[in-house]
Amino acid sequence: MQGENVISKEPEITICVLTFGEHPALARQVLGSIQAQCPRSRYRMVVGANAVGDETARLLRECHQARQIDHLISSPANLNKCPMMRLMFEKVETEFIWWFDDDSYITSSSALRKWLDHASKSSQDTVMWGQLNWCDSTIGFYHFNERATFEWVRAASWYRGLPLPSWRSGGKGEFNFNGTGMGDGRWYYLAGGCWMIRTAAIRALDWPDRRIEKMGDDTFLCEAIRQQGWKFRDNGSPGVAINTEARRGERG
Repeated sequence: MQGENVISKEPEITICVLTFGEHPALARQVLGSIQAQCPRSRYRMVVGANAVGDETARLLRECHQARQIDHLISSPANLNKCPMMRLMFEKVETEFIWWFDDDSYITSSSALRKWLDHASKSSQDTVMWGQLNWCDSTIGFYHFNERATFEWVRAASWYRGLPLPSWRSGGKGEFNFNGTGMGDGRWYYLAGGCWMIRTAAIRALDWPDRRIEKMGDDTFLCEAIRQQGWKFRDNGSPGVAINTEARRGERG
C-alpha cells in the first residue's frame, strides 16, 4: 500500500475519485472533467487506485506530480470499493465530500457551484445530496433476503430502531401504505456513482460500514442516514453524468 500527499490551501470540499482496473479512458475522462470544469482553488482531490493497470497508474502519477491530485492512495490488489473508500476518507479535512466512481464525470462548469449552493442552503439535518432512486425490497435488490438483511441492519452501530422498509404491515411505520393494507417496502437511496455529503456525517456514522465491500453501499448509507433522523435530498445531479458504464469488478 502506498499513500502520497501534496499540501494545498484548504477549500470547503474534497473531491474523491475511485479508479479500478485498467480503464485509463474512464480515469482520464473523470479527472479531465474535474480539471476542466472546477477551479483548482475550490477543491482538494483524493484518488483511490484499486488494482489499476500500468497506463492508468502512469496517468495518476502524472496528475499527482502536477499537483492535480492532493492524495493518491494505491493498492496493487483490489481492496474493493468500500475498504478503499475508508482509506480515502481518512485524508479528508474539508466540510464536504463529493464522491465520483470513475464512470461518472462533470459536464458543466456550473456543476460544483450548483451542488455546493444546494448543500449550503439545506438545513443542517440534511446531510447528503445526489440523484434519488429507490428499489423494491422484493425485486432488484441484490437477491434480497428480508430476514437476513434486517438482521444485518439491526446489528449495525448506526441502527437506531426505526422500522425498516418492508411490504409487510409496519414497514417503515406504515400499516396501510397507499391504501394497500401493507407496509412501505421502498429503500430510497442516492446513486452511488456520484453524491455529496457532509464530512461530519461520515465521521459520525464511521462510514463505510466495515462489513460492506461494495454491494448495496449506497442503499445502506441512505438507510443509515434515515436511522439518525437526518435527511438526504435529490438535487437533480446538475452538470454530472452518473454511472455511464456497466458494472465491473468483483461482486458487481
